[in-house]
Amino acid sequence: MPKANEDPFYAVKEDVYRQVEKIKIKYTQFKDLIRSVDTSMSVEFKDLRKGIGKDLRKVERDLSGLKGAVDQIEKNRAKFPHIKDQELALRRKFVNETQETLNDIKTDIDSPAVRRKIEEDELKSKRTTMSTSTLGNNSSLENENTNFINTHTKKTHELIQQQDVQLDGLGQAVERLDNMAGTINEELKDQNRLLNKLDDDLDDAGNKMNFVQAQLSKLLKTKDSCQIWTIVILTLILIILIACV
Repeated sequence: MPKANEDPFYAVKEDVYRQVEKIKIKYTQFKDLIRSVDTSMSVEFKDLRKGIGKDLRKVERDLSGLKGAVDQIEKNRAKFPHIKDQELALRRKFVNETQETLNDIKTDIDSPAVRRKIEEDELKSKRTTMSTSTLGNNSSLENENTNFINTHTKKTHELIQQQDVQLDGLGQAVERLDNMAGTINEELKDQNRLLNKLDDDLDDAGNKMNFVQAQLSKLLKTKDSCQIWTIVILTLILIILIACV
């Protein structure tokens, strides 16, 4: 099995492991806050939720790199003889189990129960604001001004929420593009290796043909390439005719 200080897989794996452990700690704090605070008023909750989403996107990019490395080893086993099947299986297990953990956290922080709690807290906050702001208002003009302010505040809050959703979607799109770019890059590398091999094979074939032509020139005592190729072609035809008889 390759040593940790010789294989970059282990350095990335260790970094991914540390990131996941930090996310787990934040996730525990998230579950405590969702049960105990008014999510519409808690800055800590909002910051924590955004932070977990950002951390998840980052660690998934790193994990995607590990997955790509494992895939390449599986597709080209002959190029990695120092990595045994057991070691490869352990790497694949780490990638799969880590991805499952991240998927579970992503699903839970955006679950129907969490969204329902956030919506309920928002509704309670709006009702409280409406009750407080209208208390003591003695004129229709004051009520109109209060309603205008509340409506404007509500629209601003909704706009901010929409922007947060759009930013999350943009982050996921960037992540998908990054994964696609990595895949295309690996395919281009494979094609480039195949083209280089083909070029080497063609050079080798050309050298062999030049050698044969030089030997025939010595044998026939002529350097006229037309005569040499004519003799070669006629010889091949004669061999074919003899084989068919």
